[in-house]
Amino acid sequence: MGTLERPDPSTVDVESGVQADDDRPSGAANSTLPKPRRRLFRVVRWIFVGLVSVVVVAVAISAAVHWWQTPRDKQAVEQLIGPEHRYVDVDGHRMSVAVQGSGPRTIVLMPGLGTPEPILGFAPLARRLAEQNTVVTVEPFGLGLSDGTDAPRTSEAIVDETRTALRELGLGGPYVLMPHSISGLYAMWWVTHHPEEVAAVVGLDDERYTSDGAQGSPDWPSWMAGVNAVGGTRDLIALDKSTDYLGLVADYRDSLGDASQYTSEQQDLYLRAYSWVLNPTLLDEMARGAENVRGAEGAVFPPTLPTLSILASSSLAVEPEWEPSHRAAISNPAIQQVTIMVGHHYLFHAHAAAIAETTQQFLDEYVQTQ
Repeated sequence: MGTLERPDPSTVDVESGVQADDDRPSGAANSTLPKPRRRLFRVVRWIFVGLVSVVVVAVAISAAVHWWQTPRDKQAVEQLIGPEHRYVDVDGHRMSVAVQGSGPRTIVLMPGLGTPEPILGFAPLARRLAEQNTVVTVEPFGLGLSDGTDAPRTSEAIVDETRTALRELGLGGPYVLMPHSISGLYAMWWVTHHPEEVAAVVGLDDERYTSDGAQGSPDWPSWMAGVNAVGGTRDLIALDKSTDYLGLVADYRDSLGDASQYTSEQQDLYLRAYSWVLNPTLLDEMARGAENVRGAEGAVFPPTLPTLSILASSSLAVEPEWEPSHRAAISNPAIQQVTIMVGHHYLFHAHAAAIAETTQQFLDEYVQTQ
């Protein structure tokens, strides 16, 4: 009888005692995951794919709603403003303006940084001022219903564009400039470089040079405009209305105070306008904020120019340099004044009547009619 050969121990499965198949490719035993692990891997992979798909679909729906709704919101704003609204061509782009009244003085309302719908925001004040004056509310590029632009958002560019719009309207100077917030820097640039075009400046908690403002501006990422373009801001505003997630809606409502200056439709459309304001034009203006502040360093009003600065008490509470910076720009206290009004930074939302009355008294006393 022949002798039985003993199996090679290295080829025997120690648990089953079955000799391994030497014909299997080298490394196959190590490369194949056990079945439970393969199932877990497939589950995790499909969960990841599902989550990505949900995000893609959500973004697509948000973008579609935004692109469909935005032109309809803008059309609603145009209808709400009424016949005072028009567009003028400035450097090949449409600039949105509203003209009210036909008085002998031309008042130019200049909005603050990021004001979503300046014409709606200024409406109660403009209506009162237009009783005795010609009032022009300008929506600079990037705000309200105006187009965007690739031109750098420097004080010089913004002022020159506004001057062009006024010429296109057939309105010559000198003008009474009425800037809010950051537009105070632009008004100061206007006064410094084109003094013959300015009859007076009535500032609405408008900005001056401060060391804090000159330090630097946030480096806003370019992708924020992309988020805005696909409806991200619209979604956040809708969320903010119900949850106060951003505090933006609550702050706006706080600025309205107890005065019923705005209809519910005006308020709703004003807030909806945030949906398209966070655009590349505005982001560039934000990025150049410190540069524009530094451009106003050392600037003072000419001694023959009547000026009235109406400051909000809330701004004085958070910015120690606010009131001193306005007083530092005075060269002739006889016709240049600073007054404090209790209220929000957007003080004309709740105090349009008081501001209009104060402004008219100041103009009647210090500014001759043309």
